[in-house]
Amino acid sequence: MVMRATPDADNGQPRVVVGLLVDPDAPAELAEKLAEDLPELLAEAVNRDIEWSLRVVRDPLTATLHDSFPILNATREHKLRENWDIAVCLTDLPLRTDGRPLVVDVDAEDRVALVSLPALGGIFLRRRLRRSVVRLLKDLMLTTTGDGSTRPGQGTIGPIVPERIAPMKRVVTDGEIVDLRIVGSPARGRLRLLLGMVRANGPWRLVPALAKALAAALATSAIAVMNGSVWNVATGIRAERLAVISLFSVAAMVTWLIVHRRLWERPETPSPQDREKAALYNLSTVLTLSLGVLCGLVGLYVVDFAVSLFLIDGGVLAKQVGRSVGLGDYARLASLASAAAIVGGALGSEFESDEAVRRAAYGKRERQRREQAERERQEADAAQSG
Repeated sequence: MVMRATPDADNGQPRVVVGLLVDPDAPAELAEKLAEDLPELLAEAVNRDIEWSLRVVRDPLTATLHDSFPILNATREHKLRENWDIAVCLTDLPLRTDGRPLVVDVDAEDRVALVSLPALGGIFLRRRLRRSVVRLLKDLMLTTTGDGSTRPGQGTIGPIVPERIAPMKRVVTDGEIVDLRIVGSPARGRLRLLLGMVRANGPWRLVPALAKALAAALATSAIAVMNGSVWNVATGIRAERLAVISLFSVAAMVTWLIVHRRLWERPETPSPQDREKAALYNLSTVLTLSLGVLCGLVGLYVVDFAVSLFLIDGGVLAKQVGRSVGLGDYARLASLASAAAIVGGALGSEFESDEAVRRAAYGKRERQRREQAERERQEADAAQSG
């Protein structure tokens, strides 16, 4: 099958239409930014005589498809239906093959590809994605052979991330559906996958969701900060024990969120693959919630430290504890008050947004997308029957 660039009706310049089929939420946001950058990058990397046209389509297809082959098939159907020249699916679904994280799958003959965003890691994601997609599109463009025939470009996709940081490698496939497969390493690749999942969960979105809980905690900590008995306890505790108390408060909050919102995933079947998937999902949920709660705790600590330093006179505090005091004592007081407030004042309070808490778990997000996909299917069936 030979790809021919379509001439542009306005200026006669050949046009290549590239479709980006993406999951909703963060992948769609990344794809929109990527679509803005790609025309110029592709002009430099491939051909300046081609006009690159980018299309971004949001579709929760990976909510019902959990394997590379059916996702590639669905992407191929979109390509044919939308009359794209090349189609790339960007998903935040963590995919695995033979115990390794799957990074890229390519069907060069039909010019469709799949990129699993979590496998690219949790940092510099936009830059890594931009580089990998440019190399994919360059590889999927046709090149001329010595006898004048044309074929898909091959071998141009280099390492998506530096080898010394996160080694990846090509693996041999059956060649029927996937021509090129890139996977991560068993050890560092799994760590990078986990960090990518945490990033996809968006721990920063939890901070606004915790607004009401943190407000309740702030009120509780304000009372604790002004309590003379708390002064005696806080200034007499060693820093190591305060750190343990703070970690305990974060763990208590995370546990309550998981139990109350039913975020813990259970394996769908007793198979090792499903057990490993559930463990990966649960670990990413715990890390995501821990980061979000920890950010809230740090913010609460800063407020408590400023309030105690402003309101509590050093002489009064020294008289209460029976010795001279310094900034370290104020820091201990703020640390104990904020940790106790998280446990005592925030656990039973309401949240600004339940949605943000649910999106911190892969399983919940997948179920929401499945429901969305089912609603869209029913609406389409109703429209056809009507």
